[in-house]
Amino acid sequence: MGIFDFFKRNNKRNENRKMEVLVLEKPDFAEIDLNKLTDYYDWTLKFGEGKLNLDLNFETETTSQFQLNQVIEFINKIPEFDIQNQNYIKADFEQSVSMTADYLNFYLDELSENELAGIIDLKNRKKSRSNLLMEKLNLIRVGIYPQASYFGTFDYSIDIDGEPCNQLLVVQINRDGSLNYITWES
Repeated sequence: MGIFDFFKRNNKRNENRKMEVLVLEKPDFAEIDLNKLTDYYDWTLKFGEGKLNLDLNFETETTSQFQLNQVIEFINKIPEFDIQNQNYIKADFEQSVSMTADYLNFYLDELSENELAGIIDLKNRKKSRSNLLMEKLNLIRVGIYPQASYFGTFDYSIDIDGEPCNQLLVVQINRDGSLNYITWES
């Protein structure tokens, strides 16, 4: 196998990676006392080959086992929600007014050709640069808010030099996975 075949094969693997359901390590809830909550719990978990920051945010000092079970059920669905959110992101990108397009255009406007070349294949003529960048979005954080009007916040970022950028494309969903909104935060 030649060097170009190696890169072609690895590039193909990366294209298919987004369709895989990644396995998420489960958090340890041992520290949660339902009758004496703190407002914030956090974990760093394995997610596929990478890491995911997960935080749980309460607005009250107590909760029920039922509500905690809803949180656990939601966490178990994070890999599925990730795929669903990518579809929300693609659908938003195709709208005439698009937070996703604005977010991706930020990178296209701010990064030099060399910096972009470190993220996407600039020689790829089959897809737009925006589409190539969209494929590089990685889920880096999920915040769960069981007592808020929404349930989960999913933060996506693009890696620059192997580290997530501080510019986030945020997908907020309800407990059932329905979209609340998409926004861009820094």
